[in-house]
Amino acid sequence: MRLLLIILCAISAIATGDEFQLMKSEGLGALKVGIQQTAALKILGSPSKSGKLEEWDADGMFHQQLEFKSAGVILNLASKSKGSAQTVASITAVAPCRLATAAGIRLGSTEPEVIKAYRRHYNKEDSTPGSLVVAGSIYGGVTFEIKAGKVSQIFIGASAE
Repeated sequence: MRLLLIILCAISAIATGDEFQLMKSEGLGALKVGIQQTAALKILGSPSKSGKLEEWDADGMFHQQLEFKSAGVILNLASKSKGSAQTVASITAVAPCRLATAAGIRLGSTEPEVIKAYRRHYNKEDSTPGSLVVAGSIYGGVTFEIKAGKVSQIFIGASAE
């Protein structure tokens, strides 16, 4: 019995690590969680809107949101202190974004295409057919909002604490 419990805990740890690995390895084009702000700006150019730098109680980090309206991308940047270098903490793709994930999914892809592309990481428990597909975990993965059977928004990062 104890051996079974140890095996189940090991499987759970592997699955959890894999869920976060997807968040870290996935991206939209060359945009990835964890890259430096300077690298993101080289890809997207200047933001059309920059939010205020705010400390979040949830993680004790300083966060700032940058919007790139013409690219259809919203980045959440994070740093350990007000003056330290920022890295990409999450990526949101909205219309008119044309970038695709590493699995080839983009805005306008169908829900079945998303499920097929992320079959290995598909999180049925957190997904809602017809409105949300979760790959990995809501604590660190990729979520796809679905409207009228097609992807209307892609989010890479942690959508829950």
